[in-house]
Amino acid sequence: MITNRVLVASSNVEQRDELRAALGFEGHDVTEAATGPQTVQKACSGWNDVVVMDSVVDGIAAHELCRTIRPQSKLGIIVCGGELGKTAIDSLNAGADDYVPAPFVPAELLARVRALLRRVARPSEKHQIILQDRAIDLRSHRIKGPGDRDIRLTPKEFQVLEHLISNANKLLTHQTLTQSIWQRDAGGEIEYVRIVIKQLRRKLEQDPDNPRYIRTERAAGYRFHLPLV
Repeated sequence: MITNRVLVASSNVEQRDELRAALGFEGHDVTEAATGPQTVQKACSGWNDVVVMDSVVDGIAAHELCRTIRPQSKLGIIVCGGELGKTAIDSLNAGADDYVPAPFVPAELLARVRALLRRVARPSEKHQIILQDRAIDLRSHRIKGPGDRDIRLTPKEFQVLEHLISNANKLLTHQTLTQSIWQRDAGGEIEYVRIVIKQLRRKLEQDPDNPRYIRTERAAGYRFHLPLV
């Protein structure tokens, strides 16, 4: 089952909490951004499907954020809050897909998120995951960056990495990985998993001995860390 990923961008903690609870109840994987730079980075990471954005995020108007995000990402953008009028027009002209004026009913916002999700690319259709200093190209099975660095993944490395990315920020046990990738119980395959993880870290991590993305959960398994701030 593919989980929809929704980014909630607001400098208002209570509003983020309310939206996270409502969207999480519907089964969405929700992440948050509290500042303009966080909003842009997470919206352009290639991971989220939709961003629900306040009309002003930490002093930056939504239309300014939309103008920065839209050339870099095709994710759905919903701006909420503020009054219907110039703010809505500016946001829509800058690349927002929808605008929900305040006060809004959560049920209406959720319906608009569902409608937008039907139109935007699903995670399985995305071709690139943008990290801080490099990118994972899911179509060519390559890791690009920093700079001109371009490394190809072996079929097994890509299979493991893709599975980790599909379950980003969730713990995957050794048994889960071996059953998903090798279609068998853990047993003797655990050491093979460790070898593949070590190879991936050499290709993906800036410091393989202190991984930022593929993190070890001691005696349990691994977790792919996304999105990044």
